[in-house]
Amino acid sequence: MRSKVCSSLAALLLWTAVSAAQFRGFQAASVLPPPPLRLEAGSEIEVPLVVRIRPGYHMNSNQPREEYLIPTTLSWEAPGLELVRVDYPEAEIVRYDFSEEPLSVYSGEITITTVFRVPAKVPALGEVRGSLRYQACNDKACLAPTSADFQTAVLR
Repeated sequence: MRSKVCSSLAALLLWTAVSAAQFRGFQAASVLPPPPLRLEAGSEIEVPLVVRIRPGYHMNSNQPREEYLIPTTLSWEAPGLELVRVDYPEAEIVRYDFSEEPLSVYSGEITITTVFRVPAKVPALGEVRGSLRYQACNDKACLAPTSADFQTAVLR
């Protein structure tokens, strides 16, 4: 009897450890790499970034309605390019049972568009990198804020 209890306990501990490890790697959203950038001197280029949010989850918009909520933000490492603006999609205003106030969120698939200005002297870049920081939630709880890093090639 004692060996059955020990075996069951060992199996439960192993299952808990495996589940916790899988949960740590869980991403409620995925970022599709943007298309390669073609830089032309003196031009502006638009870079669309497609974000897919898992069914049953949402992420706070870039302008959440409550100060304590973590906004979705997009940052870039693109030396030599001038960041003109980042255009976030229109958010959904949704009421959840856990909040007295409606929230400003994204769900499903969204596109965030960045506009860069290319200087007269085109920088010698092989790639640019970016990071999307967000906090995802379902209707019961929020996950810890996280970032999804990505990169794309620069064509000449």
